Amino acid sequence: MANMKFFGNSKKAATVTNHEKWKILISDDEEDIHTLTKTVLKNFVYKNKELEFISAYNGAQTVDILEKNNDIVLVLLDVIMESDDAGLKVVKKIRDDLHNDFIQIILRTGQSGQVLEDDVVMNYAINDYKEKTELTSKKLITTVTTSIRSFENIKNIKKLNYELNGLLSIYDEYVIATRANEDGKILYVTDAFCGTCGYERDELIGSNYSLLKHEDNSPFLYKDLWSTIKSGKIWKGEIKDKRKDGSSYWLYTIISPEYSIDGKFLYYTAISQNITERKKIEEAKKEIETLNDEIVETQKEVVFRLGSIAEERSKETGMHVKRVAEYSKLLALYSGLSEKEADIVKMASPMHDIGKVAIPDSILNKPGKFTEEEFEIMKSHSQIGYEMLKGSNKTILKAASIIAYHHQEKYDGSGYPQGLKGEEIHIYGRITALADVFDALGSDRVYKKAWEDERIFTLIKEESGRHFDPNLVNIFFSHLEEFLKIRETFKSI
Repeated sequence: MANMKFFGNSKKAATVTNHEKWKILISDDEEDIHTLTKTVLKNFVYKNKELEFISAYNGAQTVDILEKNNDIVLVLLDVIMESDDAGLKVVKKIRDDLHNDFIQIILRTGQSGQVLEDDVVMNYAINDYKEKTELTSKKLITTVTTSIRSFENIKNIKKLNYELNGLLSIYDEYVIATRANEDGKILYVTDAFCGTCGYERDELIGSNYSLLKHEDNSPFLYKDLWSTIKSGKIWKGEIKDKRKDGSSYWLYTIISPEYSIDGKFLYYTAISQNITERKKIEEAKKEIETLNDEIVETQKEVVFRLGSIAEERSKETGMHVKRVAEYSKLLALYSGLSEKEADIVKMASPMHDIGKVAIPDSILNKPGKFTEEEFEIMKSHSQIGYEMLKGSNKTILKAASIIAYHHQEKYDGSGYPQGLKGEEIHIYGRITALADVFDALGSDRVYKKAWEDERIFTLIKEESGRHFDPNLVNIFFSHLEEFLKIRETFKSI
């Protein structure tokens, strides 16, 4: 509570604990506002969860409640309570001292003339600013709904960021990667990084990055690097470093600050590509071809491994993604795609279920039928997978983002997440949908035994034009022996 000059508590704050509800904090010194807000929202339900109201009547109570409850979704915060800027002080406390980036803050004021909206919006990390007269019943319900969605989205993104950091250990042999603290002290290195710089892991851990610093680099490069990442942004660039034996090497490096799920800084992660050969060839003004091959191979390896991780979490074998990849290429070729594009589909299709890394094990591996809420969570894996991959400028990962997004769509428009229909669904998604279902039906899963072939074939025919592209179904049955040969070649042990 340091630096905050709130008056003492004039009313006792409500205390309720029910983790099955969305927690909404109403912070206002007018009792009528509490009563009216609760009345308007008393029948509100979102995703089968009601609202739990917590009341505070001044800034001090508000902060005290927030310090004790880290699962509050939204605070409806009055600007003027025990002082003219009490609400603004609470905002600073939430964001700067409590480091709570999840909670949605809606500032409400009944005295707009005393607080300039432009100044508040620009200088305080709020999510919306409303005059109390603006918040009609309908608008209040809309505001609460969108706030809960935003809260969930932020939670999901932060969780994904946190979980993806754990995947770095899998890349130890293939990816040049490091982690460092705020002072540049090295916390973690991969074997690939050690092989590049010539130092042993024990020699690097605890040392500063200056150990690798090359005298040819401009001091402005390091100044730009540190100012960028310390501001919370991602830095990308080429760095010349020095090996243990004194020779030099070049890396194209991406450095990003990483945070825990509760928003606390963890470390800086650097993932690099060794561009030493490319730089040598640039200096000699020659073309480079081998580097692109290495990049593609690395992408293929990373894509396949990420796809395998998602399948392993759902108790499926790595052979599932191999078979789906081979089926997808065959369907792509027979549907008229070029050999090059068919290879892209093959390489990208193992990532179709990558979004499942964000689905809880209790749902992912549930042997019984999903509840409605569980099914909604499971369905989110398509959107999550797309969000994870869409920002890449690499061909394979771009294709993988499309497949992750579209492979659960159905030809008749009854699929998800967008309800696309027919050729609105990307051909990559239509191909992977058929390949995935064919293999899944013929494989044991936690919730079912493998189906017999005739039963599988009957379902695929019945779903032609409903779930599956009729043209792809015709291709499948016209070349059935080739698909069965793939299944036999890559059968699970």
